[in-house]
Amino acid sequence: MSKKIIAFTTLIFSLFYSSSFAFSGSEGVAANFLAGKGYITNNSTNVSAYRLDDGITRKEFMKIVAKINGATVAEKCEKKFSDVDAGDWGCKYIEWALSKGFVAKNTSFRPNDSITITEALKLIFKARNIEKKYNTSSWQADYINSAYDLGMIGEKYSNYTSLATRGWIFFVSSKTFSDFVVTEEDELKFDDASLEAELNDIFDLIDGGQ
Repeated sequence: MSKKIIAFTTLIFSLFYSSSFAFSGSEGVAANFLAGKGYITNNSTNVSAYRLDDGITRKEFMKIVAKINGATVAEKCEKKFSDVDAGDWGCKYIEWALSKGFVAKNTSFRPNDSITITEALKLIFKARNIEKKYNTSSWQADYINSAYDLGMIGEKYSNYTSLATRGWIFFVSSKTFSDFVVTEEDELKFDDASLEAELNDIFDLIDGGQ
């Protein structure tokens, strides 16, 4: 390998390392935990495929909500929202959430919009049958403060419209299960697997350019 390639590899690695590990190892452990229960696709052998730093759409999240609720969702869609087609794979999950009172009956659902942290918390509480501890004029603050008091989140977010990442959702959802435990060893194992996946991507990129 030439010095230029080595230098290039070092640079790319440093960039990947600083950005790809913006999420915590505990979020990766949470992803594997949910995958082990069959709630999300199991990418334990290709951890980068979890895309922990990416956002998640409202439609995608409805499927997770149904899964962590333990629901059996009927294979039907009655097109109760103007922007959700009957043939859309997410329709059944969205209309299931509507039938449970988890989402409001509006004209549209905005299925492809990214979900915010407060929207996600509200749905996680409902899916897991957790009572919020506050009932003020701000529903967003109620769920943020309740989640903080219950140890589901580590800070009281002030920006209620911040978009939730996949890793954040996996971790907060997992925190509602009594059998979810994160050890330092688990975090290190996930970090090692993530690092290996990133290095493989880098070397594949280099090999492809030769």
